[in-house]
Amino acid sequence: MVGLNAFRLMASCRRLSILEASRRWKSNIGFVGLGNMGVPMVKNLLKNGYGVVGNDVSADRMDLLRGLDGAKTADTLQEVAASSDAVVTMLPESEHVLSAYTALLESSKTDQIFVDCSTISPESSKKVSDMAERKGCKFLGAPVSGGVVGAENGTLTFMVGGDESTLKEAEQLFASMGSRCVYCGPAGSGLIAKISNNMILGMTMVAVAEAMNLGVKLGMDPKILASVINTSSGRCWASEINNPVPGAIEKSPSNDNYQ
Repeated sequence: MVGLNAFRLMASCRRLSILEASRRWKSNIGFVGLGNMGVPMVKNLLKNGYGVVGNDVSADRMDLLRGLDGAKTADTLQEVAASSDAVVTMLPESEHVLSAYTALLESSKTDQIFVDCSTISPESSKKVSDMAERKGCKFLGAPVSGGVVGAENGTLTFMVGGDESTLKEAEQLFASMGSRCVYCGPAGSGLIAKISNNMILGMTMVAVAEAMNLGVKLGMDPKILASVINTSSGRCWASEINNPVPGAIEKSPSNDNYQ
């Protein structure tokens, strides 16, 4: 009986230790890049119990972050890494990502997880992965699909490249910002998936824009035309979610002056 009680006590302590570790891990997430995608992603992290330490080159975006309950700002990227258990980046281009990670990794900790959600070249993502590995850190290249609407609603799809075991560690982090996470393969694979998907999106956006323009110029009501397309063979993300004609569908970015 003593042995059984001791085992139960050890098991209870282990559960508490895991829970406490989870709480510590959830306490601070660094976030670099507070743009149209970054801010709603941060809001979803906060909503799901994470504390956020953010940084952006824009003073206005930093002020916006300070106004969110549970969020703090850091003056440097080194401070972001030093004060966070995991770091998410959402930046415009490859050069920004490479520059940011040069600074972030200066103050990184062993086994610290870094997740880059930027849409950059696969080669750049592989380079950052190598940089992180040399510092003893874990890196995932995880570009997203879903746009600003998906970021706001927490319905983003993450296309992840890197070590699969690292993805398992970061599952709850992804689940706090999106609804789907797809493991694509080794470093750079997520970006290969993203640029392939973007090629299709670009083509369908052109097709939807031309078709809507044609129909409207010939006298069709854009709402009716969009409803026909979205219940017919022309239906696609560009027509149903991101329709380029203001007022054709609800909640399209075109309704908000294309923001």
